Amino acid sequence: MPNSFQRFQQNAYNRLSFTKKSPPKNTAATLAQEEKLLGDVEAQRKNCVQKEGVDYLNPGQDDQMEIYGYTRCWLRTILCWLSIALTAGLLRLVLHWMPKYFLIFTHKPCPLNEATKVLVVEEYQEKYKNYHVKRVKIISSVNEEAKDNEEEQRTDDSCLDDVQVLTEFNKDDEPKLSYHVGGGVFQDVDRLKMISVKKRHYIWQQGNKSFETLRGLDRDVLTVDLHQQTGLTKQQQIMRRRVYGGNEIIVPVRSIFALLFLEVLNPFYVFQFFSFVLWFLDEYVLYAMAILIMSMGGCAVTVFQTRKNQLNLHSTVNTRDMAIVRRQGGEDEKISTEELVPGDILVLPPHGCVLHCDAVLLNGTCIVNESMLTGESEPVPKTPLPSSPNLYYDSKEHARHTLFCGTRLLQTRFYAGEPVLAVVVRTGFFTSKGNLVRSMMYPPPVDFHFERDSYRFVMLLAAISFIGFLYTVVVKHYRGIGTVELVVDALDLITIVVPPALPAAMTVGRMYAQSRLKKENVFCISPRTINVAGSIDSICFDKTGTLTEEGLDLWGVLPTIDGAFATTIREFPLKSDSVSARIDDLTMAMASAHSLTLIDSRLSGDPLDLKMFESTGWILEEPAIDDSSKYDTMFPTVVQPPRPDLLMSAQHAEIEVDSILDCYEQFQIPQVGIFRQFPFSSSLQRMCVVVRALWENEFRVFCKGAPEAVISLCKPDSVPKDFHPILQSHTRQGLRVLAVAGKRLKVSAYHRIHRLSREDVEAELTLLGLLVMENRLKKDSARVICGLREANIKCIMVTGDNMLTALSVARDCGLVSSNERVAAVHVEEASEGQPHRVCYTDCDRVDVNTPSIEEINHASKWVLAVSGQTWQALKSIESPITVAQIASRGAVFARMSPEHKQQLVQELQALGYCVGMVGDGANDCGALKAAHAGISLSDAESSVASPFTSKEASVECVQRLLRESRAALVTSFGLFKYMAAYSLTQFVSVMLLYEFDSNLSDAQFLYIDLFLITLVAFFFGRLGSHPGPLAKRPPSSSLFSLAPVTSLISQLVLGTVAQILAVLLITSYSWYTPFNPENEEGSMACYENYAIFSVSAFQYLVLAAVFSRGSPYREPLWANKGMMVILILGTLLTVLLVLIPPLWLETFVEFRLPPEFPPRLFIVALATVQAVLSFVLEAVLMRIHFKERHPRHLDINKQLAQDPSWPPIKAEPLHRVPSETPETPNAKMSVVLHRNGEVALDPAKLVLHHTPKRVI
Repeated sequence: MPNSFQRFQQNAYNRLSFTKKSPPKNTAATLAQEEKLLGDVEAQRKNCVQKEGVDYLNPGQDDQMEIYGYTRCWLRTILCWLSIALTAGLLRLVLHWMPKYFLIFTHKPCPLNEATKVLVVEEYQEKYKNYHVKRVKIISSVNEEAKDNEEEQRTDDSCLDDVQVLTEFNKDDEPKLSYHVGGGVFQDVDRLKMISVKKRHYIWQQGNKSFETLRGLDRDVLTVDLHQQTGLTKQQQIMRRRVYGGNEIIVPVRSIFALLFLEVLNPFYVFQFFSFVLWFLDEYVLYAMAILIMSMGGCAVTVFQTRKNQLNLHSTVNTRDMAIVRRQGGEDEKISTEELVPGDILVLPPHGCVLHCDAVLLNGTCIVNESMLTGESEPVPKTPLPSSPNLYYDSKEHARHTLFCGTRLLQTRFYAGEPVLAVVVRTGFFTSKGNLVRSMMYPPPVDFHFERDSYRFVMLLAAISFIGFLYTVVVKHYRGIGTVELVVDALDLITIVVPPALPAAMTVGRMYAQSRLKKENVFCISPRTINVAGSIDSICFDKTGTLTEEGLDLWGVLPTIDGAFATTIREFPLKSDSVSARIDDLTMAMASAHSLTLIDSRLSGDPLDLKMFESTGWILEEPAIDDSSKYDTMFPTVVQPPRPDLLMSAQHAEIEVDSILDCYEQFQIPQVGIFRQFPFSSSLQRMCVVVRALWENEFRVFCKGAPEAVISLCKPDSVPKDFHPILQSHTRQGLRVLAVAGKRLKVSAYHRIHRLSREDVEAELTLLGLLVMENRLKKDSARVICGLREANIKCIMVTGDNMLTALSVARDCGLVSSNERVAAVHVEEASEGQPHRVCYTDCDRVDVNTPSIEEINHASKWVLAVSGQTWQALKSIESPITVAQIASRGAVFARMSPEHKQQLVQELQALGYCVGMVGDGANDCGALKAAHAGISLSDAESSVASPFTSKEASVECVQRLLRESRAALVTSFGLFKYMAAYSLTQFVSVMLLYEFDSNLSDAQFLYIDLFLITLVAFFFGRLGSHPGPLAKRPPSSSLFSLAPVTSLISQLVLGTVAQILAVLLITSYSWYTPFNPENEEGSMACYENYAIFSVSAFQYLVLAAVFSRGSPYREPLWANKGMMVILILGTLLTVLLVLIPPLWLETFVEFRLPPEFPPRLFIVALATVQAVLSFVLEAVLMRIHFKERHPRHLDINKQLAQDPSWPPIKAEPLHRVPSETPETPNAKMSVVLHRNGEVALDPAKLVLHHTPKRVI
């Protein structure tokens, strides 16, 4: 029995007369992807500040870096290594930490053309500098450095085969290196000078006297030149690979030994090694072994985690396969994907593969899954690149014609038997996937106050220890102490002031937090980031899959009848009452206005189109030919109701089933053929199809898209009068609304259909109805967002979805509250001689009347909604004040690319926010890595870039993470203060005892360091997070802010006074005799020692309790049972030691007890009074709000709140606000942008207005 598609062909041929030939080329099909707001962005890229007489890599671009040339100086080299030998290698260790100075000490500056090494200086936000020391490689066709370039991260010897091939070629023709110079032209040279910085190659251009980025075929190439590429010979391919390197994205994986070696060379571990040696020489073995075990454990954990992260990233991004390339002679050859270079012609397989390079499609069509790049799972159709002698290829402008690395090719289509070809334009780290991996490997530096201040504080402690060191040397030398003892005692003082146990103690604290997070199904691959997350005050959320469920559901259909809305349809699939009844236009439009296709007999396409089509209950059939041959075919795709429905309806109508199958003409089965498709355009916000029903002699047009875009094409009398209120009511509920329109074409010839322009087809339409789609929120999204906002955490939605959907979801989840109003931001294109204008449009008003000033002022707060296109425009025209305002007040950022997301995170960081990013797709990787703390809700690529991964795909993990991170930060803060206070308290004790020519005995040091301090540090972090709501302020993250400094100094002063009072008390008794070390034969037992040790022992316990802060970030102290046991036992044992120690314990500790009991009680009483004062003092200080320096965003928000004219807005209904494109200038008030951030309201002036400068 012939299938329905064959029957459609038979009936269609009775009505259509045409010959089998290709239709005329459709000029409208090559419409631009997106309208540019500000012309060519590259031409208007902001000029980075450049210094006079300095050379640059990537000059004038965002990643501009300074570069300085150096050549070997043998005199400097000899002097440097001589100094290293004289310092027993210590200088080499310091130079290992600062490689920049190792270069300076062994090389001298020189011009770049003479350099053998270069120093590359990378600056971030004028605050941080990274230094890269790189060797200048000289590459020729067969030298070893060329092989090194190709195998820079490779571990195999596969390129040895290339050397063999080259040797064979050398018999007849000497090979040349080849690189792209522009215009599709490759230059052949004998040798090249090259450097590699952050996985990007730069070659020396003698003409420009500079290193320039190695280009693929993606820059300065006409589209016609790409079409003229004919493939490469084997020799040409090998020569290009010598320059471009292998087509691999390899993350280096260091061996366990290498990682361990690098970790041990960390300055903290080097200091610990120094301390171990000193302690062993001083026979202080037990404590040294305890710290050694803790340090080895921390080092092992760090090495294991680093190795695991490297392996995960390596296995995720490193893939290889086989590919077919077309050689110059026309023959095809199967090679490894690692051998691909720019200029290779790929023969794409018909049934899909994973792409390993960036390539431009030359013929045929492809269906590609780009979820790795965009996060959206729907397949994307790719069409051939247009060939024009006046059009330059641009990967962003021509994204619809570009196949990106890492994406999955699902299917190719072309004429039967003809291969689909693509030309390779970028390989390796130059590809889109390579750039994504580079952003993960080299993220911008994250400024975290606590970590930065901890290093500064250690340096401060080191300075104090150096003062103590000099004092000890002078005093001991004056008293005639031997040199060895003097040096050991002086160096021992350094280990007292700078506690070697500090890194181990901090590691233990983070391990507890990591363990608690694991119980909450939040896994952490970077423990140091736990503390960072405790300061988060701004969180960016992806939308799809993060705040909402994946995909859309059809909520309802609102058909229109005679210019009015009918009853909403909520039951699906849609059905007709009888087979002979005419299928209504809206159902036919829903069944045909899409870009769905069959891949391996399964429907594939946009999830929205799939839901819409499934709701009709119809089925889709394509020509009965191989999928890969469905290209430019004259046979249309057919949609029709399902056969079971037809049979049931036929039986209901008492019609013979046989007559249904045999008499299609008489019965008029509603088959619809899709003859032409105008694909969705982001700039037009719509798509349309041209179809023809089997029983009709004319064609129809169905258009589907954003309501504001579709109704602008409709006849006014077909649009219901209540269209805008109904649209607004649905979008406010978080629903996505699409409009559907159609008309009949007075054209019956098939060939004339393909000659019509899109403008002719999409005109004078009749509105058929609205489709209401629901992107359901996850059940806990609204509750979590509400909790975060109550804690004064700025919540931002940053999504690749369209603006209307993003706004409605933001309202629904509470990200934009009911008392907030939303202004959409757009940038108007500048006319000649005029500045650019930033326009603000009220998204919340339905009417088009201008609101009064009182109405605007009554709005509780304005927040902004920005599209990716507007963001790009603002960044390109350099308006720092406006960008800062938008970042500070922005709530919804829609249509944001991965690069835009990362830029937003960095802009927020520049404003002083501590930024968290929550996402679940590979397109979020850059932002996840750039944020202070990234949280992935997926185990895919995003989990590799993110320090935190939740096993539950729910934003509930954000609150859990913030609770535990805040508790961990407070723990680390308290532990650091405790370790600093402990070391300084012990320093005071030792310095006081040095005045009496005494010291603490080894047993006393052991009691304090091993029993009290080590056990307290071990249990200090076991307190869990506070179970209540998040506090409205994150804990302080700066050790040098007024509150912690005041707390620490006050406790130290109090402790010092107590120790001095204890000495004065003991020395006031008549039985007191001064200490004489010559009579004690090495014993430290004396009354001064007893007094100072006794008081200080209590102080260590008191400090632990005082600095173990509870509410509002942690549980109360008594909830930490281990800590309470240690404090109680320590107190009891210390009381025993001070009052009535057993004789053996008194002897072991080297005590000289006062002969009377009252002085002992006075010591305990003094310690008790000091403890009470310490608690009272800390409680008072905790209640004082010390004035701290405000971050920049607070100043901006305060200034905007005080400015009654901001935002300069004219109300406009939501349907007039385009989601991607700018509106006409007379529809809104506008702000004029001047260079350097000057802004001016037209005609009124803003408060922020400065003296006007040159207008862009």
